[in-house]
Amino acid sequence: MQKTKQKKDWDKGFCNDNGFCSDCKAYTDVVLDHRSGDTICTQCGLVLEDHAVDFTAEWRNFDDQDSTNDPSRVGARSDPLLDNGVLTVNISNDKKKAVSCVLPRLHKTLQNPDKSLHVAFETLGMMADRLALVTAIRDHAKELYKKADDRKFCRGRNCDAIMAACLFLACQEKGLPRTLKEIAMVANGATRKEINRMKELLKKILEVDSKTTNVGDLSRRCCSMIGMANQDMKAVLETLNKSKEVDVRRSPKSVLAAVMYMIAQLSNDKSTRDLTLHDVSQAADVAVATTKKAYKDLYPYVSRIIPNWFVKLEDLKILCLP
Repeated sequence: MQKTKQKKDWDKGFCNDNGFCSDCKAYTDVVLDHRSGDTICTQCGLVLEDHAVDFTAEWRNFDDQDSTNDPSRVGARSDPLLDNGVLTVNISNDKKKAVSCVLPRLHKTLQNPDKSLHVAFETLGMMADRLALVTAIRDHAKELYKKADDRKFCRGRNCDAIMAACLFLACQEKGLPRTLKEIAMVANGATRKEINRMKELLKKILEVDSKTTNVGDLSRRCCSMIGMANQDMKAVLETLNKSKEVDVRRSPKSVLAAVMYMIAQLSNDKSTRDLTLHDVSQAADVAVATTKKAYKDLYPYVSRIIPNWFVKLEDLKILCLP
């Protein structure tokens, strides 16, 4: 009778797992009854454990629900960069009660001193999310901003430009650089000129030794945007390194776009060969006309800069004439 009842319950979507049954003397499939908290053997129906604790959430969130009504009873995780963590007290203002009118005014004099930092950290987090940056870069950018704030650097300056500059420096120090144009797109109105100026000031004040962004560091990300294979990416990087030996006076990003277009034409992947000049220029964030000029300057040196392991010398005739 008990086994029959358990078999009916097993069909209701309980969690399956493996466990050792003392009656069966073997490891058997077990199910967890979330309503009663019992772990039951599927072979003999023996209750192996009882009163199991479910650590999952006790509610579900849906897109059509009101986002202001959050059922969570805990706040965000503590932040070591904030003196008071994320603990704050909010006092509602009820005009019908005299006490409620006095408390908010008193509360303004006792506000959390880290409130401005907390707002800045939230803004930095949103910037990093829009650029799809990893957590290590986001945390390092917060550390740089905290150091600048402790030295009273942020007073009277554009905080958005400072946060964007911290994010730019954090990307460089972690080996995942971003261009100033990419940072400016998420800087809430701060221009590239302002971000660059704040970056230079932060490097002096914080004594940050950041290197210049190398186009080779951007090549893998640009190639990934158009779906290039690893072998093609390796050929692009090696071609870029060899292109430094020839006299081509073009910007690094325009050279990158031209090299990507060359490798795309010589690739073994059909989808990569079908890429147009516009697709490559858009991935490298370069104008099509600029890519054409760089391609024209590099074309006489293709036999010297394109690696031999990637393509044979006679196959270079496949390349389009500039």
